[in-house]
Amino acid sequence: MKRPHALVFDLGNVLLPIDLEKTYEAFSLLSSKYSATEIKYMTQEEELWSAYESGLQTDQEFEAFLVDRLQLVCTSEQFHKAFNALLLQFDSSVCQYISSLNNSFPIYLLSNTSSLHSRIFLDCAYPNYNLFDSFTSIHLSFEMGMVKPNVAIYEQLVAHNHLQDYQIVFFDDNVRNIESARQFGWDAVLINPHTSLHQIQDHIKNLC
Repeated sequence: MKRPHALVFDLGNVLLPIDLEKTYEAFSLLSSKYSATEIKYMTQEEELWSAYESGLQTDQEFEAFLVDRLQLVCTSEQFHKAFNALLLQFDSSVCQYISSLNNSFPIYLLSNTSSLHSRIFLDCAYPNYNLFDSFTSIHLSFEMGMVKPNVAIYEQLVAHNHLQDYQIVFFDDNVRNIESARQFGWDAVLINPHTSLHQIQDHIKNLC
């Protein structure tokens, strides 16, 4: 008997457009020491957000840590605005399409994200198509205690949703996440943010 499919989606640059450069630039305007290029390098090389997105820092601890590391001179409000600058607007066509999928597949969200970011994006889906109502369940890294590409995060999603008998198709824009998901046995599709919706539609057509 053919195993049923389940779909797992990353959020940023798969369903929700993001622009990290906007946050690096916003932080540079608040920094007494570092440029946007330097902040980008430090953030990536030192994985400055990783502990926070793993739920190992509170909002206040993360803010204090980043203010110190990036030499920011700002109010809490300014910090939040800069950190959230990367979040752009949902595309209504993406929201409509994802909403239509739950008639055919169980669909799940698996995102490396933070408490601060989640408060913004969970409230800003396209008003006529609440994207997050479409998911069978939502899995956010800061609540799970780990981040992709840790294989344990995939194990946790499978166990929580009893998906052992499903063929899982995973859509993500990060090569490392795709590689670890494939090692775990998922059909993982590397997304180009500029063609995200078309890639998702084309791949799902072949499942039907």
